Amino acid sequence: MANLKKYIPEGTKDILFEECRSKIKIEDLIRDVYINYGYNEIISPTLEFYDVFNMENQPIPQEKMYKLFDNRGRILVLRSDMTTPIARIAATKIKPEMYPLKLFYSQNIFRVNEVLNGKLSEFTQSGIEIIGVDSIRGDIEAIITGIEALKRIGLRNFKIEIGDSQFFRQLTDNLPLNMEEKEQVRLFIQNKNIAGLREFLDNNSKIIDLNALEILQRLPELFGGKEIITETRELLGKSYGIKALENIERVYEVMDKLGYSKYISIDLGMVQNLNYYSGLIFRGYCMEAGDSILSGGRYDKLIENFGKKLPATGLAINVDIVVEALKTQGKTFADNKMEKIIHCNFDDLHKGYDLVMKLKEKGTKAEVSLMKKLEESFQYAEKMGVKSVINISEQMEYKFEDNIWIKGSKIITE
Repeated sequence: MANLKKYIPEGTKDILFEECRSKIKIEDLIRDVYINYGYNEIISPTLEFYDVFNMENQPIPQEKMYKLFDNRGRILVLRSDMTTPIARIAATKIKPEMYPLKLFYSQNIFRVNEVLNGKLSEFTQSGIEIIGVDSIRGDIEAIITGIEALKRIGLRNFKIEIGDSQFFRQLTDNLPLNMEEKEQVRLFIQNKNIAGLREFLDNNSKIIDLNALEILQRLPELFGGKEIITETRELLGKSYGIKALENIERVYEVMDKLGYSKYISIDLGMVQNLNYYSGLIFRGYCMEAGDSILSGGRYDKLIENFGKKLPATGLAINVDIVVEALKTQGKTFADNKMEKIIHCNFDDLHKGYDLVMKLKEKGTKAEVSLMKKLEESFQYAEKMGVKSVINISEQMEYKFEDNIWIKGSKIITE
């Protein structure tokens, strides 16, 4: 077997320097938004028992989980999402009188991905969960918080698509199709397989209501603004009363009144994980990102798996994808570039660090050079892009001008 000590596994990455600073800054800015909206931060273990995730309708299939055994032979997993651990915490650690509760997190997620598919197997999610609110007030709060977080980090050209998991159910409830056939239709729509969908519907056109037939045929392309709701109602006619449409419309109206409709797009073809989500679904996209930057929705039945019945909704921002999108957009964040390098001999080290502290108090970024010779400190400063070196023994500041170091002004370092 080849020696892999110099390599890292597929789907992982080392994050260095400016990218690392940007990622941390983005997480901090998003965290500030959450805190200002009244959310409380929590941290869950990286390792969970497999049983936590081994449940019906789990959105992350077990083959995408990293599994291992502890010293007692029990199966553990690296957390494959944050919502499920938070559901466990909500059911087992939080007192009933504390609900409704707004929580947030910023933690790494681990998922097995196919080799060379371009997706990270370890990535950071920053997200919120609103627990104990069963109305669309919670969904509206989540969407607003997500929009504000993306605005706060300076992301442009993003859209939040909203749909409802109940729309497909309510549309197909009375159709003369069995569960397998309905699932086949759902998969056609999810995968935007328009040819396969039309072939299936053509073969069953004699038994499917004409209004429903037309909606199903057009479902993969029913996305846009509020006009989509009006158009869908007209296509359905008066015989269909689909509550999911009302929920989407009410959310859109609130967003429009807030001036957020420019960030919102309605997508009635959102049919992913219908057995997991129980209401509104939202997913965020950006022109400069190859994958979704945000995802979430209502999951009123999840916490029941841990013994407590609590409605909940939430969303998560993929920080790593956002970092790349912002980089493509040319967005930069203030870095920690030094302004001055302090050179001193060993006997004057205390003077060097004392000066650094005084400069920091005045807002000047400075560091003590670890080099023994002044010439080496000059070379280090050039590598770091710093144009000022203070030599403690001379009490002299040197400036880098026209590619040479020249003496500047005398300074007092005592």
